[in-house]
Parts: sequence; structure tokens; C-alpha cells
Amino acid sequence: MEEIIHAFGIDLRLIVIQMINFALLTGALWYFLYTPVLTLLKEREKKVREGVENAEKAKQSLLEADTEKQTLLRSARTEAEEIVSAAAKHAEEKGSGILGEAEARAARVMEDAKLRAEEEMTRAQKASEAAVAEAAILAAEAILKKQ
Repeated sequence: MEEIIHAFGIDLRLIVIQMINFALLTGALWYFLYTPVLTLLKEREKKVREGVENAEKAKQSLLEADTEKQTLLRSARTEAEEIVSAAAKHAEEKGSGILGEAEARAARVMEDAKLRAEEEMTRAQKASEAAVAEAAILAAEAILKKQ
């Protein structure tokens, strides 16, 4: 066996030194490279998860705003219909002179209701746009932080 080791020029001291060097290099790489990279990856994963959660919250807020808008529109329509109905009934009771006045009032009320509904719709759209813009900014920040 010694002849084979001597024939191939194998030196046990060099092999032991190489194993010690390998162990030291592995430990140093583990401590200075592997652990910080794992920490960085965990932080990025957390940020991405938060970004997704924020996007979901923004989406939910948008859906809630849309639902609220629809509710307000239905309410305004119902209110306008009730007012028109009451005005028509009153106009029938008071006669043809009051009928013209009631129709004009109902038209104003319908216009007011329509304006309020449009204002509410505009506010809801602005709120939705702000929520989407905030989500986009958060996503952009997350992407820029990654890069």
C-alpha cells in the first residue's frame, strides 16, 4: 500500500492540510455568505407578501367603494321615485295648476338626486383611483427595493 501511495506521490500531510482548508473555507462561506443571503431572501419574501396583501386590501376597498356607490345610486333612485310619486299624487289632488308646479319640482329633485349620485360616483372613483395609485406606488417601491 505504501508503494502505491509513494508511486502516485500522495502526501498524507498535504491531504490533511487540504481537508482543514476545505473545512475552514466551508465555515467561512457559511458564516459570511450563506447566512446573510438567506436573511436577505426572507426579507424579500416578507416584502413581497406584504405587497400582495396590500394589493388585496386595495382591491377589497375598491369593491367596497363600488358596492357603496351602487347602494347610493339605488337609494337616490328610490328617493327620487318616491318624491315623483308623492308629487304626482299631490298634483292630482290640487288640480291642473299645481300639477305643473309639482312636475317642475320633481324635475329639480330628480336633477338634484342625479347630481348627488354623480358627485358620489365621482368621489367613489377618486377614492378608488387613490387606493389603486397607492397600491401601484407600494408595488413600485417594492420592485425598486428589490432591484
